[in-house]
Amino acid sequence: MKSLPDPLALLEHLRSHPAETEWFEFKLSRFDQDEIGEYVSALANSAMLHQKGHAYLIFGIEDGSHEVLGTSLRLKTQKIGQDLFEHWLSRMLSPSINVQIEEVEIDDKHIEIVCIEPAYYRPVRFKGIAYVRVNSVKKRLDEYPEKERSLWMATSRYSYEEGVAASHLNNEDIDKHFLWKELSNLLYGRDLSLEQAIEAFVAEGLLLDDQQGGLDATNLLALAAARRLQDFKSVANKAPRLITYVGNTNSTAKEDVDGQHGYLVTFQRLLKLLVKSGGGKEELRHGIMRLKPTYPEVAIREFLANALVHQDLVAIGRPTIEIFKGRMVFTNPGSPLVEIDRVIDAPARSRNERLAGLMRKAKLCELRGSGIDRAVWAIEGEKQAPPLFAEADGSTVVTMFATANFGAMSKDDRVRACYQHASLKALENAPMSNASLRERLGLTKNQHAQASNVISDTLAIGWIKPLDMDQGNRNARYVPYWA
Repeated sequence: MKSLPDPLALLEHLRSHPAETEWFEFKLSRFDQDEIGEYVSALANSAMLHQKGHAYLIFGIEDGSHEVLGTSLRLKTQKIGQDLFEHWLSRMLSPSINVQIEEVEIDDKHIEIVCIEPAYYRPVRFKGIAYVRVNSVKKRLDEYPEKERSLWMATSRYSYEEGVAASHLNNEDIDKHFLWKELSNLLYGRDLSLEQAIEAFVAEGLLLDDQQGGLDATNLLALAAARRLQDFKSVANKAPRLITYVGNTNSTAKEDVDGQHGYLVTFQRLLKLLVKSGGGKEELRHGIMRLKPTYPEVAIREFLANALVHQDLVAIGRPTIEIFKGRMVFTNPGSPLVEIDRVIDAPARSRNERLAGLMRKAKLCELRGSGIDRAVWAIEGEKQAPPLFAEADGSTVVTMFATANFGAMSKDDRVRACYQHASLKALENAPMSNASLRERLGLTKNQHAQASNVISDTLAIGWIKPLDMDQGNRNARYVPYWA
């Protein structure tokens, strides 16, 4: 992606400022490799502090008057020993950042623009030392502890969602590459014109003014409403994948589909596809035969939303849904954000807060951290085997099972069902009992012995504990170990 689609517009914009700011600097023709390196560090760090996508070091414009005088420098061909200056500079900077050198002519006067992208995870150092701009003066960062503290706070707040997916777009580009009508309807509940939608997206932070007469589309906008995710390099490998297998193994795939559109604008369609692909059985309801899905729609909805929202966007991999005979598996890159056995009661957390916020605003996922709870309640209501939450190779995996028969459940299924049921009851401030567990497992009143065996097995591994250590068997109550 070219950092400067319209360098002339950028220069006009920067020259219109009454004075240099902390994120751009005008110079003439003096070449000093160390001084340039220090300025790159200072400008990159100041751009991060001021929430700018780029900083600029410009040669050929006079400081103060902002008059275009031109420069004799040719940084692209400048060498340090046998090494090109660009390569040398890249080695001297830590962490490695994107620094591009652009050349432009204004009235036959040569201008060199060093375009600097900040480091979003820690301050930029040149030869091991971090610099910063104080007003228009370059200083060592360690001399200004308040700025250093603010910079670390700024880098810790950065998210992948704020990165730029496409630069210097006009209204036609936005119409061409984004499903803006669908997104504005989801977010604002009404039809907007393209101009109104763009204004709203700018206010939302989905589009950014590039200071060159165009707009930058963020990764978040691409993830939310791209017509084709594959058109944007930064999110191309984040399109969800749906694989349907012939049997109970992954040896033969019946269907393998890659998602095309952004998450928000395609969520409802993908949900309907998953519900349908999961199968079901015909039931007579109010005199009409209707298909009852194998898996509760609310559970599919919450697990799908979690796979999208909680994925690690900088990790290799993408959300994947696999449908086997008898189970549906949701996998997303990124280890679980909480301990596996605490997913039901854990407070809401997300790696991608802005994506989560958009999903909530569009009413596609829960307002609170109750999505997993709702999913497990729905599965309990169908007497199905409990979902399995796991971590595998740095990914989070959630498996739903079609089994809805106590006799067909494994011992592990029954124990997990007991623990999850106790956890849900605890959220209601109520203990689990033999009777409540029987109802959850689809057992009759006469099958209290089977429920007691499951409770004993769950007690043995320490997942639940008696509400009262001196309680009798007849009125025994239980809570999860963490209650």
